[in-house]
Amino acid sequence: MASMFEIGFLVFCIGFTSMSSGFMLYQCVSNFTKLRLACLISLIAILTISVCNFIRDLNAPLMGLVTYWFIFALVRATYTTILVVCMLDMGRKFYGEKRWNTMLFKSTIFQLFIFDSVNIVDATLIYVERLDRPEFPLFLSQLILGVSTITSSFLYAFLPVLTVHISKSATQKCHINAQSAAVGTWYMTITGILSIMYLTLYLVIFCVSDELNYSPIGNALDCLLRTGISLAIGLPPPIKVIHVVKMKIVGRMSTHVAPRDQKRILVNEQEFEQIC
Repeated sequence: MASMFEIGFLVFCIGFTSMSSGFMLYQCVSNFTKLRLACLISLIAILTISVCNFIRDLNAPLMGLVTYWFIFALVRATYTTILVVCMLDMGRKFYGEKRWNTMLFKSTIFQLFIFDSVNIVDATLIYVERLDRPEFPLFLSQLILGVSTITSSFLYAFLPVLTVHISKSATQKCHINAQSAAVGTWYMTITGILSIMYLTLYLVIFCVSDELNYSPIGNALDCLLRTGISLAIGLPPPIKVIHVVKMKIVGRMSTHVAPRDQKRILVNEQEFEQIC
């Protein structure tokens, strides 16, 4: 029988994810971007598993463990795939027409393929073998691959913003301005913190037990952290924070290229300058 604390926490999780989905929907309608649409779909996927977690905890016969873990595996694959593909698509805009297909891009695609394959195998085993929990090696592989793939996609997307590029001409240097570097730094930092928190959550779970028993509180925390990552990616960064970071960077960066050589890219209402 679920405790009142568990029920209250799961209700909070559903409420927070619902409000986040509603807010992201509003953002998509008012200022549409493909990135926000991807975050909205990922939030709906998280809301689905949050509701399943609540039903499972409140009424176990209505939501069996096999059904729950099967849906969890599918949602996890959907969530990660949507975000990674969207980040890669956005990142391509920061590269030249013939320079986007980098080793990091290929590595991210390869990691995503392995990640989705492991999830399909996991979901198949759960459904066919009627397992009441995921296989530990598969679950651990999905956890590591998921974080690695999302991190790799972010590096691909924002590395050009944070580094200095050299054009085809060996003498012509290209720079990204301080505003763009500050925005890129914000996205990398906030998603990095949330990813570390996500890994810490499962590190604690694995230290407590070497078995993947169903834990409604742990699964709710999983959903909350995923929701935080989607919000961090989909919403524009706070202006005051960006200004502070920009001031710290401005002394180290300069723009030596004429405005006519600048290509402006709008991402989440932030105007990046790709100069090359």
